[in-house]
Amino acid sequence: MKVQAMGLLPSEYGCNLCGLTKPVAEMVLVRLRREKAYLLRPLCKDCHNQRERGHRREWKTKYLRGWRFRNRQLSDSYWRGNPAVKEKARIRAAARFEKKHEAILIQGRLNRRGMGVSLKQAEELLQRFGPCYPSRLGLTPRGLRECERIRAGLRRRRTKRISTFEIRLMVYEDGLHIKPGRQTKPFLKAAERLREWHRAQGQKKIAAAAAA
Repeated sequence: MKVQAMGLLPSEYGCNLCGLTKPVAEMVLVRLRREKAYLLRPLCKDCHNQRERGHRREWKTKYLRGWRFRNRQLSDSYWRGNPAVKEKARIRAAARFEKKHEAILIQGRLNRRGMGVSLKQAEELLQRFGPCYPSRLGLTPRGLRECERIRAGLRRRRTKRISTFEIRLMVYEDGLHIKPGRQTKPFLKAAERLREWHRAQGQKKIAAAAAA
């Protein structure tokens, strides 16, 4: 349905996927700037988000990543020719990193172990298990003992080896972790040392450029 003004929209509209009639605020509404109109799609936001997360979003991310790799010169020229856009993107990325810092760290820990998780999934894990997930720092003393018990049992039975990381995931699932609100943020000293190293490297580059 296409209308020329917001006031002409119906109060409710049907979704073709779930078959439910929902308030127009819960439906996908597209603004057509060139036509100065609004397009009300027969698709609710819940179905749209579920479809995006389930397939289309992942496909689109991979497609765009591949396109940028194949067209690196064109992609780089866009940023070089638009310093204001580049700075705006940098500020937006920094704000996003600051706001979702703990979830991004969890995402990185899991991705480095071959478990590709989205930021949305990492945020859910943060709410459920706390900022230390999946490190041993978030486990209770009983949880740490449980890790050792499982590891010792596997050695005695000489069964297929399970990594320490996988054992920790099992123990977290069993609920033997410190409550999320009581966990201390992990690796703060290591992060500060890394920031100091980057600052020192930056100062060296500035000094070298000044000397040249």
